Amino acid sequence: MTRRTTLTLTEREERTLATLSDRKGAEWVLFESLAAHLGYSLTSDVSEATVIRVLMSIGAQVLIDEALEQGYAQVAEFYYSEVHDVDEANEFRCRSVERAKGTMPK
Repeated sequence: MTRRTTLTLTEREERTLATLSDRKGAEWVLFESLAAHLGYSLTSDVSEATVIRVLMSIGAQVLIDEALEQGYAQVAEFYYSEVHDVDEANEFRCRSVERAKGTMPK
């Protein structure tokens, strides 16, 4: 589903877009990298609407990532408080990291 909407930009938002108008600047290079990570392929003549859509996607991904990090921290805090032995807690953390990386022995 697509939808067209009118968007009034603040001065701060206008400055952000102006910063991204320099297609050779550090901000654009980072923006392009983040966009590619999310599946967007940007060209030097990309439209302002596309830039805004990609900025929204990047912002949404940051929110999702932060929510996951907070959730992981809550789970870790819960399990850490359940484990009374420091060595056991450290071993548990190491196993969790290995499992997350997919390097856990089978």
